[in-house]
Amino acid sequence: MRLWQRWQHNLMAVWHQNPPQLVEGVMLLLSLILCFAWLILQNWQYLVLCLSYIIGAIASILAREWVSPSPWTHQVRLTALVSLGLLLSGVSFYVVSVGH
Repeated sequence: MRLWQRWQHNLMAVWHQNPPQLVEGVMLLLSLILCFAWLILQNWQYLVLCLSYIIGAIASILAREWVSPSPWTHQVRLTALVSLGLLLSGVSFYVVSVGH
């Protein structure tokens, strides 16, 4: 019970300190769940929804860093853009392999 209360307290602290970061985390968690669902069921709808959550989270991260830069702005932007590039190349590889 104490662990649950501490977890809830930490979640509320993050929510009050940086709400966009919590929303981005939830989007990435949902995309991870959808990715596992796609791996098991192989339905393209799960993959498309997973990709939309990831692209939305990356766009939110880049917008947040543009509006209020953090001390690690360059690293965060570089990581987000590299992740987007890897995501798009992985998707293109999947589309090409399924198309043949």
